[in-house]
Parts: sequence; structure tokens; C-alpha cells
Amino acid sequence: MYIRKIEIKNLWGNDFSWTLNKDANVLIGKNGSGKSTILQMLNEAILSIEDSKLNFRLFDPIDEIIIELEDDIVIRVNSESRSITGNMEITHYKLNTTLISTFDVVEKSLNPNTTLLDYQLDKLKLEFVTYQRDLSNQVEEAFKNDDKATRTTQLERIQAIYETKNIFIKVLTELFDHTEKTFDEKAFHFLKTGVETPILPENLSSGEKQILIILLTTLLQDRKEYILLMDEPEISLHIDWQRSLIKNIRQINPNCQIIIATHSPTVYYQGWIEKTTRIEEIQSTSDLVTEPTILIEKTTQSEGRLQRITTDFKNFSGSIPARLYQFNRKISAYTSFTKNECIELLDFLKENKVYPDVITFTTLISKLNSYTDAKEIFDLMEAEKYTRLSHVKPNDITLNTLIKKVSNVKEGIDLIQDVSSKEELQLYPDIITFSTLLGKAKNTDEIRLLEEVRNYYGVKTNDIYLNKLNVKR
Repeated sequence: MYIRKIEIKNLWGNDFSWTLNKDANVLIGKNGSGKSTILQMLNEAILSIEDSKLNFRLFDPIDEIIIELEDDIVIRVNSESRSITGNMEITHYKLNTTLISTFDVVEKSLNPNTTLLDYQLDKLKLEFVTYQRDLSNQVEEAFKNDDKATRTTQLERIQAIYETKNIFIKVLTELFDHTEKTFDEKAFHFLKTGVETPILPENLSSGEKQILIILLTTLLQDRKEYILLMDEPEISLHIDWQRSLIKNIRQINPNCQIIIATHSPTVYYQGWIEKTTRIEEIQSTSDLVTEPTILIEKTTQSEGRLQRITTDFKNFSGSIPARLYQFNRKISAYTSFTKNECIELLDFLKENKVYPDVITFTTLISKLNSYTDAKEIFDLMEAEKYTRLSHVKPNDITLNTLIKKVSNVKEGIDLIQDVSSKEELQLYPDIITFSTLLGKAKNTDEIRLLEEVRNYYGVKTNDIYLNKLNVKR
């Protein structure tokens, strides 16, 4: 599975929309333009681990990142809610991905003789041993499954099993040929002509360690579909190694989608210029009103989902609160709804004598891309049109969900003043409210105004807010 498109909303006042190739993608731009940030956020967003284990602080500088995969799957990461959602009820996807960051780092460890590169190589060595063992097992199985095969057929099967590893060894041999080093795959060290003592991986140069890490990482995917992110991989690499880097990776795994941020034209000049994108080409001034194109397309493509939701509802069991709980979980799995769909869902609940709660309304508001539409659903909740219990009122989570939809700081402040003036709601902004609006601030005047309002309401700062404040300044 590959990445088709990435959209980022409001990274330092800019939006980014990047359509990717299936094979190779090279992003170039000035220092500080956001290349590394984009790669880091992309990697974190597509990791197949629970939300609670993700480093959501990476997303603090943005409002959200939306990623379109193959099979019309969409991943949406919201910086404030600390959540990742998909556009399908049950999103079955698994992405094999690795981020290899720049090697221009201070290499420190408890052992002064061991570098960060050495730690990576030690880990890859263990994985390589397992990989070798798996290949041996495959050879044994090939013989067991058909013991009537001719010797020629058996040799062909063995060659097919070892083909990828042999390509890896061939590429590595060609790269190290000028230093007269050869890789001993069994002992996992190098031999040099005229030198009896083996050269251990930790004794290689930083550039040699770096290329070995990149190629081993690629090999161990065993030609599976794979996404390899690399941030300035050219550092420490000889110019010839830079020139052949993409080609060599694609040789070892032709199913690898490569995404590189680089400053070196050598990396892409030899056959990959058409795969190169300047960051200015995918960047535009942030427009918080415009809905992401990915979501517009997928909302249209997902017609019929209300039918699926209402059909599933009929199979829910238990008491009314239990059925409402199942309904809320069902709608939370979708990335977006239209306003009319939200109203249809609320009407459906009413017809079935199930009254929505705060979670229902807050979830529906979160799925709308337009502030005007989201505010209308918010107002329906306040008006108690679909509820019969007076305590089903907007809470701080509802307010903070709605505040994400505003197009600018002023609109957000107007909303705060409106809801806080209604005594029956007893609803006031918190630091999440102001942190969200801070992400939408485009100049120092808006930041100053926001700080004045925050101080007026006596809301204390937290780390997330201060981090955003430092970025904005």
C-alpha cells in the first residue's frame, strides 16, 4: 500500500498539498522550509500503533494532516484532539514504513566507542540473521513440497529464493569495490584485500555505515510493498553513492515507495528529475475556510454510508443508552459528514425514540469541515430540538471541537464571547480553546489579541500552548 497524496493545514501559516508518485519522490527546498517536519509528521501519522503511543507533539505546529492511501483510504490527524481517524468504519490497512533521519547528529552513548549508527547496525544485524534463517527454511520447504522436481527446477527455485539477497550483495560489492572491501554475510563483517583482520561494522566510516543501514533496511522488507522516508540521506555519502542511491534501493526492492527530503541535486539528477518537487510548488497561504480536497473527494465517494449506519443500527442490542453508545462509536469511525447527513442521522435517532447525548453532537460537529455547518449543529444542540433532557448541553469538549472549524482568530473570539455570555450554558474557554486559535493566528496582532482575551478569562498556559507560541513568534 502506498501514499497517494498529503495535505497539511496551517503549517506556519501555509497549507501544503503534495501528490506522490508510486516509486520515488524527492522534496527539495531551502533550510527551514518545512521538509523535515513534513517527513516526520508523515511517518508518525502512518505508524500502525495506537494513538496513545504516538508522538502528537510533532503535530503542534499544524491544524491537521490528511493522508490519502491506495484503495481510497484516508488518514486524518488532528493536532488538538490528539486523534487519528479514517474515512471508513473499519479501516483495514497496514503500512510498512521506516524513517531514516539525517545522520548529521552528535553521536553519543553510554559507551564512548559506540555511536548511534552502531546501535542501528546491531539491530539490523539481528534482523539480518533472522532473514537468513527464513531463507534457509524456505529452501527446505521447497524441497519438501515437491521431491520429484528435477535438479534444474530445484536450482531455479533456490535462485528465486535468494534473488533479492544476491542483488543486495551485488550492489554492496559494487559500492565498496573502490576500497577493496567485500561483505561476509555469514560473519556480518567486511574483508579487505591484503588485510587478515576482519573489518567490523563499527570500524567502518560514517558514510559506509550509513549506506549499509539504508540498504539493509530495504533488503529486510523482502520486496514487500514498503514506504521508505529519508531525511537528507546524502550527508556523509560519497557523490557516486548519492548518484546511485535511488536506483540501488529500487533494485533491491522495486515495490518500495521512496520519499526523500534533500539538498543534494546529485541524488536526483540521474534519472529522477521528473520525480522532484520544490516545496514552493506544493505550498500556499493558509486558507482555513477551504475544505481539504481529499476530504471533498472522499465525502462524495462515500455516498450510501448513512444507509449502512442506519441498517447496522437495527442490529444493535440492549437498552436505549447501550444502543446510543454503539451508534456514537459507529459515527466516530468516519472522517467526515455533510451537514444534511448529520441532520438525517439526528432525525433517524428521533424517529427511533433514541435521544442523542453530548457525545453524539460533539462527534457530528467534529466530522463537519465548514464552521457554518458545524455551528448550526451546535445551535441545534443548544436549542434542545433533538433532546428531551435539559442537561444535554454543549460542554468544553463540544466548544473546543467547534472552535477548530473557525476560519480566523476573530471568528473564534466572537464564538467564545457568544457562548460565555449565556448564563444557562455556563460554558467558558480553556487552554485547549486558546491553543487551537493560536494555531490559526497569522500575525503578531492576532497573537496579541488572543493573549489579551486569554488573560481576560484567566486561563493559564500549558506546554502545548507555549510551544505553539514560540513557533508563531
